[in-house]
Amino acid sequence: MSRRWLVAVSVSAHVCILAGFFVSGVWRLERLDPGKRRFTMDVPLQPPPAPSGGKVPDAPVITAKTRPIDHGRHQPVIKPEITKPTEPETGGGDVVGPGNGPGGPDAVGTCTENCGEGPPVAPPAPVCGNGVVEAGEQCDDGNASAGCTSTCRIIVKPTLVAPATLQALRISGETQVHPSAVTQNQVMRDGKHRIEGTVNLCVGTSGSVTSTTLRSTTSYPDYDQSLLAAVRDWRYRPYTVNGTPVPVCSVVKFIYTIN
Repeated sequence: MSRRWLVAVSVSAHVCILAGFFVSGVWRLERLDPGKRRFTMDVPLQPPPAPSGGKVPDAPVITAKTRPIDHGRHQPVIKPEITKPTEPETGGGDVVGPGNGPGGPDAVGTCTENCGEGPPVAPPAPVCGNGVVEAGEQCDDGNASAGCTSTCRIIVKPTLVAPATLQALRISGETQVHPSAVTQNQVMRDGKHRIEGTVNLCVGTSGSVTSTTLRSTTSYPDYDQSLLAAVRDWRYRPYTVNGTPVPVCSVVKFIYTIN
């Protein structure tokens, strides 16, 4: 065997021995420090949304088992344990209530007490003549007609105005009222050439004539009725006091002459 071959074998043996000592030293260092461990933190999941009308179920809990990490071969595998959430309560059961309804899940019952407010009740309509002033009434004297009309309106006493004032408010109506031919012949047979008659009239707030009466007669009933009928058809502008229409009364004098 040559010298070079012996040198190569000796060097290789020493290298193997040194490598063995190095690996043994590293393994002993790992054995001296076994307390180093790695842990993971549990993170709870968000609870599922609550079902309508039921109890919110408990959130599932995930727990992780930890163990020392083996540096020598592989990382540990964490297996989570999931607990099944409880079912929400539906309110069912065999408890019998105090009511007398059909008891089915889809049955529609009828409330008999503590049912809350019902629909608004309309107030009763006012009654004119019961002696009580109600909504929409100006007065109510129990149909005594002492200052209150049959429709529960206040009777306003008309204002007396001069004939010329009322005449200025007249807007329509026939003023030339002639007696009939029979009445004219009777007047001539009586030897009269002039007859006069006076009519009392009242005008309401709308301008229409509300009443007519004879103040002085013409002595001819047929002609008196003709005058009253003509005056009832007259129309006036409302007479106002401080801008408010008020009823008024006055007189109208008729004079008829025969030439």
